[in-house]
Amino acid sequence: MIWIKIKYRFYLYVHTFLFQLGFANRLLKNRFGERIIVFHGIDETGETKYNSRFHSVQFFEKFIQYVVANYNVISLEDFYAKKFKPNTLNIAITFDDGYLNNYKYAVPILEKYEVPATFFITTIQNKANYLWPDFLDLVSFYTSKNEIIFENNLYVKNKKKEFVFNGVSLKNRCKKLTFDELKSIFTIFEEEWEKIQKKPLEDYWQLMNDTQINLIAKNKLFTIGSHSYTHANLTMIPFEEAKFEILKGKEILETIGSKSIVEFAFPFGSYNLELVNYCRNIGFKRVLLVDYNSEKDQRIAALKSRFVMNPYVGFEMQILYLLKGKYV
Repeated sequence: MIWIKIKYRFYLYVHTFLFQLGFANRLLKNRFGERIIVFHGIDETGETKYNSRFHSVQFFEKFIQYVVANYNVISLEDFYAKKFKPNTLNIAITFDDGYLNNYKYAVPILEKYEVPATFFITTIQNKANYLWPDFLDLVSFYTSKNEIIFENNLYVKNKKKEFVFNGVSLKNRCKKLTFDELKSIFTIFEEEWEKIQKKPLEDYWQLMNDTQINLIAKNKLFTIGSHSYTHANLTMIPFEEAKFEILKGKEILETIGSKSIVEFAFPFGSYNLELVNYCRNIGFKRVLLVDYNSEKDQRIAALKSRFVMNPYVGFEMQILYLLKGKYV
């Protein structure tokens, strides 16, 4: 892991220096390939102090302009159908989670440049209008608490504003729990959350409502896919619970949009083949990950990995990594 970090930083520093010397055209030379890109949130400034999920609206528009001008941007359906152009990078754009900021910032830009995209929506709205990772990131950042008790364990806040017990962060512990098992977390930080909701922070937690989801579903440029019911880590919870999460999310979106939902993206990119088979059995034709668990999984036609956009690198470096297809 240390060697990977060293390699990543060395590559970053060297190429940043080369960009400064004026080698951008040579470094960013077009090359053939295929990438499914995943964004999460879009905000006004590209804030990274809470987590790594947000790009600025300025960056997003610049990125869309660039890929439209230089590459072949196609729908996810066309990507699966391999409707690629030769001698260029073929790209499909996706969004995870279902943030209101996608509707507010991304949709108008995508419409402006006539760019197709798929939005993978978490359908938790009947339980909460936020996802637990966003809740935890925000309350951990703003709380004055330095210690909390969860599951009878003492979690202590570190310099990164993470609560940790025996070397395990509260967030990583929560990834192993169902939504109902997380309820005490919401109680612990109830006061903090009430204050946060009064701050101008909606871009970092507010989800789309049914009306906004339906409008996207009706737009010919866009496709709606499922991202589960409550954004649980499906490989960490009991299999029957995971099946419920997958099916419930699909059913809710089909009710909202009055059409079949045939695309699914695993929360956190975490999957196993048992869950993939269940997805295919209930009607998902396209199943999205982040990284494959094994080379063998790459041969499953329904299964595709995605390139996660990184808000910590500059625009030119992001394009370079995109062309390369990886960060290390």
